[in-house]
Amino acid sequence: MEPATLLDILGNENRRKIIQLLANRPCYVSEISGRLGVGPKAIINHLSLLEQAGLIECSVDDQRRKYFNIANNMRLEVSVSPYAYTVSLQDISFEKGRRGVTQEKKGSAGSAPETNIEIQGNASAVGGKKDLPSMSDLSAVFLKLSGRLRELKQRQVELARMQQQLQADYTELMDSCLDSIEGVAKNPLECEILFELLKNETSAAALCYNLRLHPSIINANLIDLANRGFIQYAIRNNQQYWKICEKGEEKV
Repeated sequence: MEPATLLDILGNENRRKIIQLLANRPCYVSEISGRLGVGPKAIINHLSLLEQAGLIECSVDDQRRKYFNIANNMRLEVSVSPYAYTVSLQDISFEKGRRGVTQEKKGSAGSAPETNIEIQGNASAVGGKKDLPSMSDLSAVFLKLSGRLRELKQRQVELARMQQQLQADYTELMDSCLDSIEGVAKNPLECEILFELLKNETSAAALCYNLRLHPSIINANLIDLANRGFIQYAIRNNQQYWKICEKGEEKV
């Protein structure tokens, strides 16, 4: 799914509330309608759209009642700053049906805590078979899992704090870069070109489109900046891409 599509879907408040409900537990149409105070027909339309987008899925219980649950595991991130607007969508894959009795796996250093825990049974005196896990075994497993869950939540908090600091540092550094550009550029157009290349390497055609200028003007300024050692280009897929020279790089 395209990030823009998901943003459009989440732009509706009732659809956001439906997803929030289903994130807690599967629900029937009548339950969703009652909780949100919205008519069943409107709820069905919202559910249909969410299902077509692959966000939810439906199942039928023993009483032939249809209930809905979240079908996908994804992360949507939107970043807005004075110098950037980015939207990214990641599908987070995991092995469905992994719940149950599984053997514990060892995680590497710095990796996320493992969630699989082996439940040990007591050996039976007859035939060496194992009995069902005792209540104390199950309690120990539950407490260990809840402890790991707390660790993950804490790591999420720390990651969010790091992302906030990174965005603040990025904005501050871009401010400094713009001050520096004004000192090295010969004219306002060079300032705009260097600013565009600071954000990302790009082609002359893209610069013409973004700056609304004729190719001859853009190319003349690119060549001048390259001759002065500020930018260089590389050929990829038979197309020329310009970028800011990295420290120690030779001009092309």
